Amino acid sequence: MSIWNVAGRWARNVLQQPAAAPVGNEARAKNGSAAETPKDSFTPSPSPGPSPTRPELNPAPPEGYSKPVKANELPDVGNGSGVLTLNLANGAGSKYRTEDNREDQARLIRETGANIAGFQEVDINVDRSGNANTALSVVTHLNPAFEAFKSGTVPTVPIGEDAPATAIRKGNDGTTLYQTPEGTLVTGESFSGDDRNIKGDSGADATYGNAVYVGAPDKVVDAYTITLPAAESGGPTVSSPEQLAALGDGKVTNAERNELGQRNEALRKNSPSEPRTALVTRVVGPDGREKSIINVHLAAGSESSGLRAKQLAYLADIARAEAKGPPARELVVMGDFNDSTKNVGDALEGAGLRRVVGGKKANGDNFDQVWVSGGLDTDTSAQVKTEGVSDHAHAGYTVIR
Repeated sequence: MSIWNVAGRWARNVLQQPAAAPVGNEARAKNGSAAETPKDSFTPSPSPGPSPTRPELNPAPPEGYSKPVKANELPDVGNGSGVLTLNLANGAGSKYRTEDNREDQARLIRETGANIAGFQEVDINVDRSGNANTALSVVTHLNPAFEAFKSGTVPTVPIGEDAPATAIRKGNDGTTLYQTPEGTLVTGESFSGDDRNIKGDSGADATYGNAVYVGAPDKVVDAYTITLPAAESGGPTVSSPEQLAALGDGKVTNAERNELGQRNEALRKNSPSEPRTALVTRVVGPDGREKSIINVHLAAGSESSGLRAKQLAYLADIARAEAKGPPARELVVMGDFNDSTKNVGDALEGAGLRRVVGGKKANGDNFDQVWVSGGLDTDTSAQVKTEGVSDHAHAGYTVIR
C-alpha cells in the first residue's frame, strides 16, 4: 500500500505540544506499484476535477486580522489545512543560521498550527550555516518523526521508484523528498556552490533554494523543481509551454524529470542573475482532491523589476499548467515575491488566482504572500509576526478547506 494511506493521523496535540523556552537568537507511463512493505510510487489519487468558482470564499477576516497578529493568537485550524510561508533568512545574517533560531522557527510554525509550510532561503550543506540542512533541521524540531534522518541509515532512492515508508528520494531535477509516514519535507535546489559561489562555499553538494513541509492530514503525491527566467530579455531557455503542459499532465515521468533537470542545470550554469525556482508540490487531502502547492522566491531589488515581471508571467504559466492537469487541481501559490501585491496580481489574477495574504504596499512587510485558486475556501488569513526568527517581519498564513 502507499505510505500515504498508512492508518492514523499525526495527532494535533503532538504538533501543538509546548515548545522549549525560547533562547536568545544569535542570529534563508504514469503508474505506480504496491508492495507488502509500505511503498509509494507517486501515483496521484483520483480527482473529481475542479470545484466551481464560488464568490466570497474568503470573507472579511475577524476583527484584528487587518493588522499583523502573533502566531499564538490564531484560532485552532479545525478540520482544514493551515498553510504558512516563512523566509528562513539564511542569506540575511549569521544570527538566523543557528540551531537555536531554527528551533524558534519550528516553534512559530507549531504555534500557528500549520501543517503545510513553504520555506525560502534554504541552505543545505553550506559552510555559513554549519553544513546543516536548515529546512530539515526546522522540521525535525517540529515533527519528531524526522529524527530518523539523523541516523545516517535512511535509504536513498530515485524519486520515481518505490521506497520504504521512511526514505530519502532524489530527482535529477534538483528535488529531494525526506519522507516519513507522519509527513514529508520536499526541498528544491535553485543552485549549488559550483554553479554560483555561496558566500565562499563552492562545493557541488552545497545548495540554496526552497522547501515545502507537508504533514497530516495532507499527503505528498508528486513534486518537481523548475527554474524561472534569469534575464529580462534573452538569456537561457526555460521550459516551453508544451513542456509545462507535459509536466502538469499526471505524474511526472522519469523522462520528463530528466529533461527538466537538464534544462534546470543549463539555466543554473549560464544564469546572468542569481537563479530562482518554483517548487511544485502536489498534495492530496482527506477529500481525495489533488492540490498543487507552488512555493517561490523571486528576484529581489528595484533594479530587478523587469526580471521579476518576467518571472511572474512565467509563474502564471506554471500555475495554468498545474491547474489544467489532468487531473484538474486547485492551487496555492505562496512565497517571497519581493514585490507589491498589485504587481503580483497583474500576473496571477489572469491565471485564476486571488490574493488572501499580503498587504498592498511594495515593501518587505508585504512580500510574503499567499494566492489561491477559486475553488478553495479559505479563512483565518493573516500576516503573522515572526518575532525575530526571520529578517522578514511577517509570515503569510491562511487555512484552506
